[in-house]
Amino acid sequence: MMLSENEWNAINNILLELYTISNIEELSKKLMRVFRMLIPYTAGYFVLLDEEQRIIPDKNFFISPNSSDNFVSEYLNHYYDEDYLKYLYEITTETTVYKDTSILDDDIRKSTDFYKKFLKPSDIPYGCGILIIKNRRIIAIMNLFRSEQLGDFSDKDVYILNLLKKHIENMVHNTYQTERKQIAVDKCFANASAKYELTNREHEILKLLSEGLSNSEICDKLMISLSTAKKHIYNIYTKTGVKSRTQLINLVYSDGD
Repeated sequence: MMLSENEWNAINNILLELYTISNIEELSKKLMRVFRMLIPYTAGYFVLLDEEQRIIPDKNFFISPNSSDNFVSEYLNHYYDEDYLKYLYEITTETTVYKDTSILDDDIRKSTDFYKKFLKPSDIPYGCGILIIKNRRIIAIMNLFRSEQLGDFSDKDVYILNLLKKHIENMVHNTYQTERKQIAVDKCFANASAKYELTNREHEILKLLSEGLSNSEICDKLMISLSTAKKHIYNIYTKTGVKSRTQLINLVYSDGD
């Protein structure tokens, strides 16, 4: 399958931009929006799945068709469990590109409640996307839909998705893991601040100490005097019972275990 020079340039530019994103919500929105430059679609979604293959709340992004104001709630609350995409869940072990019309024979597909009650009324009868899998577990889905007027997705569309699928797998996995680690780190520091009754300012300084900032850099960051910074650090050491930064940081993480 041949792509034009402009299409290759667009793909490269998209990848360069996506790899700079470190927030999973921002990544999902950007993925859905930039893909319209390569593969026109009517509606779609990006969702993260937990270990039970349920959609993680607040970790999804939908683009709804104009005619379906309740598109998102209907899918999440009623039709996710009926989506025939689930037929792939048990047989797919690595990141895979799919077309709805390849999952089921078209006559069978059109007889399902998912098609008759959700896709057809919303005028999005055609679907295509990527099951994003890491370590043999589905971690996310990017699904695109097309109206009857746009027609089914082409072999070229599938080819483009296949070109990008491993990149998207790596982006989603790495971004989400980084975000989860940061959440765990933030929880450690919040727990330590509560346990040792640190003030808000001491909490700020504790985090800056963990980042390796010197006393003078902490002063510049918080716009406080050196004597004030030293006083706060002394108070932190006194409350936690440590004598060095290394002991302090070890204490924070050990308390978070």
